[in-house]
Amino acid sequence: MSRPHILIVGGAGVFGSRLARLLARRKGFRVSLGGRTERRAVALQRELRTIDEQGEYGFVLIDRDRIGVERLKEIDCDVVVDCSGPFQLSGTQLIEAAIGARCHYVDIADSRAFVAGIARFDSAARAVAISVISGASSTPGLTHAVLDQVTSAWLAVDSVDVAIVPGNRTPKGRSVIEGILSWVGQPVRVFREAGWERGRGWSGGRSVTIEGLPPRRAMLADVPDLDLLPARFAPRVRAGFDAGMELPVLNWLIGVAAVPVRWGLVKSAGVFAGLGTQIALWLDRFGTADGGMLVEAAGQDARGDPRVVRWWLRAANGDGPYVPVLPTAAIIEQLTFGGRLRGGARSAAGVVSLEQIKPWLEGLAIETKQVAFRGEKPLYRRVMGEGFDRLPEVTRRLHRGRPAVIAEGEAVVAPATNPVARFLAKRLGLPLDEGRLPVRVVIESREGREHWTRFFADRPMRSVMSAAPDGLIEERFGAVAIRMRLVPRGDGLDMQRVSGRIWNVPLPGLLLPRITAEERVDEGGRHRFEVEIGLPLFGRLVAYRGYLVL
Repeated sequence: MSRPHILIVGGAGVFGSRLARLLARRKGFRVSLGGRTERRAVALQRELRTIDEQGEYGFVLIDRDRIGVERLKEIDCDVVVDCSGPFQLSGTQLIEAAIGARCHYVDIADSRAFVAGIARFDSAARAVAISVISGASSTPGLTHAVLDQVTSAWLAVDSVDVAIVPGNRTPKGRSVIEGILSWVGQPVRVFREAGWERGRGWSGGRSVTIEGLPPRRAMLADVPDLDLLPARFAPRVRAGFDAGMELPVLNWLIGVAAVPVRWGLVKSAGVFAGLGTQIALWLDRFGTADGGMLVEAAGQDARGDPRVVRWWLRAANGDGPYVPVLPTAAIIEQLTFGGRLRGGARSAAGVVSLEQIKPWLEGLAIETKQVAFRGEKPLYRRVMGEGFDRLPEVTRRLHRGRPAVIAEGEAVVAPATNPVARFLAKRLGLPLDEGRLPVRVVIESREGREHWTRFFADRPMRSVMSAAPDGLIEERFGAVAIRMRLVPRGDGLDMQRVSGRIWNVPLPGLLLPRITAEERVDEGGRHRFEVEIGLPLFGRLVAYRGYLVL
């Protein structure tokens, strides 16, 4: 029986060479390394023949942007795999040639637009009974395999958060740098706070903790999963994808590259790709060769109980670049030996399972682990103790922690009128519009804190609540933090201001905000609220009252 013939375009590159090694270890494929020059492939060919002495590992001169159907027919491959990148700048000539030559096509695209556009080839691919699969990489191939497993029986998904934090000493080519810089500083459509919003590439930032690695920072990345996670898993609150470098200086430099994009001085930070590649290579001596990936999902399991699952992957000894081609290898196996993949064009989301990917980890310094959590005690219950049980059922439900709360209603808003008060209100993110407005509240519990977003019409007012000493609760609006005592009532809850801080410096009485905050339940079972915030010297910052339906 002849071996399936796999053509890897970019076969001598960072990712293509890893895929070739994985296939060689199976000793069941004929592999051709495609590229513009043979020089880079010679040493790899020798290595592959050492791994698989009976295998054929040739070189094929190919330019993916100029290849035609006849050339691909001449090569006579069963599957052509595009590992060249950057896909943000790629055309579709290779896809069209694969359809014309009637060979399967797979790529490791991480470009949101490229993967989203693959469906337009569906009819043509079905007509010739081949598969065209895009994004057979960490995103969306691996992320969806993980999430399909961990959320398979869930009743609902609240949030999905993914992060990739590679080691600094892992190999990185110019195409990787170009791919990242293509979206740095650009507008990014992202689903969060229970709705679609606009962010900026490489903005925000959070700390990512993976067992065996020091905490690393990760920023918003514009990848296919920002579309595909909401589409396949329908999270109620959020679907995020972040990426970050091991060295803080590289994270900072990429952030600097975003500034001229945001200011309109350049169309794309890709103009810095050459300089960025040189800096990355110069800094290659620092850091480690260890990287990781984190997938976290929160929601309601099959019993309706709140549940959080964390799945992480840690790659050591420079094996991180194998991770993006693990789904590719699994898909090739299914296309050539499994015979269970339907024809047509689609993203790699949900194409292969985690169980089909796992065997390809053999021999690699890559470890995975899954941890699940249940029954986190709600913040308000932790602060109030037995007093929480004296609250009305509607009030307890609002402050339940998990699953996330999304409630809608109406509010009458009286904003600040004093010019100084209006300036301060704007800085704190308080409502500035007057009148009767629709209101939507999203409350999400994360790591023991409650993240509140109150939308008055479409303007968000954000705060974070956490437990404070002496049985108090602290609500933080940016740099300002107010500590309050929670007083249970038969029909609701009162919040009494105790103290305040700005940048962790205690506020004197002259600057301490005056706060009235009450929660009640009306005869119709609706949650009613009345809040007023003011300053001694400048008067009202905002006042609003209304109702929510849970």
